[in-house]
Parts: sequence; C-alpha cells; structure tokens
Amino acid sequence: MSEKNSVIMEVKNINLRFGGVIAIQDVSFNIFEGEIRAIIGPNGAGKSSMLNVINGFYHPQEGEVWFNGEKRPSMEPYQIAKTGIARTFQNIALFKGMTTIENVMTGRQLKMNKNFFWQMLRYGPAIDEEVQHRRRCEEIIDFLEINHIRKTPVGSLPYGLQKRVELARALAMDPKILLLDEPMAGMNVEEKQDMSRFIIDVNEEFGTTIALIEHDMAVVMDLADRVVVLDYGKLLADGTPAEVQSNQAVIDAYLGVPH
Repeated sequence: MSEKNSVIMEVKNINLRFGGVIAIQDVSFNIFEGEIRAIIGPNGAGKSSMLNVINGFYHPQEGEVWFNGEKRPSMEPYQIAKTGIARTFQNIALFKGMTTIENVMTGRQLKMNKNFFWQMLRYGPAIDEEVQHRRRCEEIIDFLEINHIRKTPVGSLPYGLQKRVELARALAMDPKILLLDEPMAGMNVEEKQDMSRFIIDVNEEFGTTIALIEHDMAVVMDLADRVVVLDYGKLLADGTPAEVQSNQAVIDAYLGVPH
C-alpha cells in the first residue's frame, strides 16, 4: 500500500450519552488518508455508536470531529454524505423491490444537480445527467463483479450478494471515507474471502479511505493498517494489528475471550 501519513479525520474527546447510559467516554483517534482503519471491541463497546457519530446520525454531548483539517459543525447525515462520507450498515439497508442497478443509482442521488422537475420529465439535460451517472454505476458494478445481477431485484439475491450491492451503492457516492459496519457479518468463508478482496481493491485502486467494524479477528488483522480497540465505551488500545494483538489489556478484555 502507498504511504499513509496525512490525517483525513480526527475524533477528539468524544462523549456520547443516552440518558444515564454512557455509550462513548472521552475517545480520541485519527484516520490517515488512504488507510484501512479497523474499530474492534466486545459487543456493546461503542463501535457502531462511533460510526454513527462520524456519519452524523448521533450528535455527541462533548467532543469534536475534524475532517480534512477543519472542525466539523453539527450536521445531519445527508449533509455529511455530501462532504464525502458513505456508510454501509450491519443490517442490510437496500430497497428490496428494486434491481441492483436501481439500488446503486440511488447512491448517485446527492450528486445529481437537476431538480425533481427535470428528473420527472426525463428530458434534455436530465437525461444527459442520468446517462453520466449511470455510466459510473455500471463501472462500479463491473468492478465488484455483479454485472450478472444488475437487473435482478435485490430481495431475491443471496445474502452475500446483497452485501456486495450495498457496498456498490456506497461506492457510487465516490466517498473520501467509506464506513463499513460489520461487512462480513453472516457470511460464509468464501463470501468473506470475496468481500475482503473487494475491500482491499477499493482501498488500493480507488484510493478510498476505509474505517470498518468487524468481529472476525483474522479478517481485521489481514486487512487493517491500524486498529482502534474500544471496551465499554472507552479507548483500550490504538496501534498496528501486531501491537494490538500483543497488548495484554486487549487480550484480557477481548482477544482472550471466545466470540
């Protein structure tokens, strides 16, 4: 992989509470441009909550999020998506009655400049714009090797292919940072191998920065450049996969416990 030393995102002293429940407590870490950054920890450690802070679904009571060298103001998820942050979900969130290409096209919606009136008419400039965006979606579909299901309703697809369609939709946003929430969950060994390969290809060929949550430690140690470990909402460790694997606090809290 290419050298990664420029910070594209930094979360500083994040505190997130739901009533009396503390989800994240004073957590800080950064993400280098072009790296694969893993966030791991036991169930309930605050991993998904942290992704929800990064993409604006949750607003922390204290702390700051910095993106591209600037402190980010309080923003809604659709506004943050426009800045270049895309997300997949632990539970697949696709439009099950729509085809693969239609689902992937929804990822281009925020990039379309023609208003709803032009899109409804499907005339002139709106058609030209749609052709341009459809071309990009077709490139992503080819890249992820799902051309054979491009016209198939996603609700009829096997689980592993649905996860790949969701990845395609996120990539259709041409994100600077791609957030993946348990991309391997529920997959068999072959499907995990395919998804791992595509994540590496997206990182290397598109240059996309990736932050992912994953419970499969073999996958994490193979994919990640650096790893953040959370435990009960607190930062337990931060370092390379080798450093994290040998950290006694991590072994005691997580790696030494069967999951």
